[in-house]
Amino acid sequence: MAEAAALTLPMPSALPERLRALAAQPAVVRARPAILAVVAVLAALGLWWGLQSPDWRPLYGELSDGDKAAVLTALEAGNYNARVDPATGAIQVAAGDVAAARILLAGQGLPKSARGLDPVGDMPLGLSRAVEAARLKSATEVELASSIEAIDGVKRATLHIALPEPSVFVRDKAPPSASVFVTLAPGRVLGEAQVRAIVWLVSSSVPGLAPDKVSVVDQTGALLSAGTGEQVQLGYQVKVEAMVRERLMKLLTPLVGAGRFTAEVAADVDFSQSEATSERLQPGVLKTESAARAIDTSPPPARGIPGALSNTAPAAAQLSATPPAAPPAPAPPPSVTNETTNRAWELGRDVSVTRGGTPRLKRLSVAVVIDRAALAKATPADLAQIARIVRGAIGFDAARGDLVEVQLRGFAAEPAAPRAWYQTPVVEKTAPWAALGLGVALVLAVALLLFRRRRRAAALVALAAAGGEGVD
Repeated sequence: MAEAAALTLPMPSALPERLRALAAQPAVVRARPAILAVVAVLAALGLWWGLQSPDWRPLYGELSDGDKAAVLTALEAGNYNARVDPATGAIQVAAGDVAAARILLAGQGLPKSARGLDPVGDMPLGLSRAVEAARLKSATEVELASSIEAIDGVKRATLHIALPEPSVFVRDKAPPSASVFVTLAPGRVLGEAQVRAIVWLVSSSVPGLAPDKVSVVDQTGALLSAGTGEQVQLGYQVKVEAMVRERLMKLLTPLVGAGRFTAEVAADVDFSQSEATSERLQPGVLKTESAARAIDTSPPPARGIPGALSNTAPAAAQLSATPPAAPPAPAPPPSVTNETTNRAWELGRDVSVTRGGTPRLKRLSVAVVIDRAALAKATPADLAQIARIVRGAIGFDAARGDLVEVQLRGFAAEPAAPRAWYQTPVVEKTAPWAALGLGVALVLAVALLLFRRRRRAAALVALAAAGGEGVD
């Protein structure tokens, strides 16, 4: 039995012959192209998988150079594959190692510059009020900086708040101020609305801080919060000109067609501020009246020189038969009357204050040039009608000195852009036929290759069959 089993085992020298015979089978020969294609695809996938770099993920966003060195050392000691991104400078690890790497670094107290401040929980007992105020101000700065960094385009932000010392004297009080230093991402610029949002965010978070006391500066040293002055005036003027130009575009495009006219607008805006105060007095009105009257009936005091009559002899007496008449009644003693009258008049007063700080349009100049080809049959009357339409669209005011000019001119033809070689007429005409011929040639080549392989496989099968018959 052992000898029979040994006879049934294939010999090592016969194994290649059986593989050749198996490869020469018609089914295997027909499936050989598909097998080769599958093997090639698997080999390409294996090569791509082996050459592909791991999916790098940032571990922390922004770290100092000292923390980066400490973090890299700790990751290398923990057998983590880490690198520094050459574009952003952030430390990156494989996507599957982010959580484990952060846990490892947190156990070692890294990174040390990570922002995390609890101004209440970290304060020990017994702190002075000055130290407590400084800690709270620092916490406010850190929290506001974190909020500013959440704005799109801001890479890093630093906030400085200047709070004046409290004083009991009103004249010594100074308003608080703040400055924001932002580091923008490469290629990013903060818009006017974003800068205004940063200013209002800081001013509304600090008590008593006015928006005009907040300054925003970027890494290039440019003052972004210059919201008043020439920039605002120029922006207002540009907006007025753009609004008028848009009206003209909407009005003239349906009449003459797009690209058949051009319009330019120049607005002269007066930004001067004036303040006038007027005061007017109204006729008086009697408000109060009081009168007082006093009468004094006491005899008048003696007058003259005391003792002047004592040295004068009395008059001689005269006797008569008839008795003298009765003396007249004495006159009433003189009286003194005092009268006092007080009248209070109230004067009316009107005070009006006029401030002219709103921008005022002084003059508007508009020039419209229409392509002569668009209005080839237009008459002067038609051109005058178009000018009236333009005046109505821009709000023409002759008293203001506005100027509108509409003219017909011939537009120069735009030079044709150079075409690429594949856009030439010859290539565009022959490309479909060339592609068709290439496709037919490719199909014929594949069919010829398959035919030749099939003939070769049939020849091999016939040769193998002939060899088997000879052996038998």
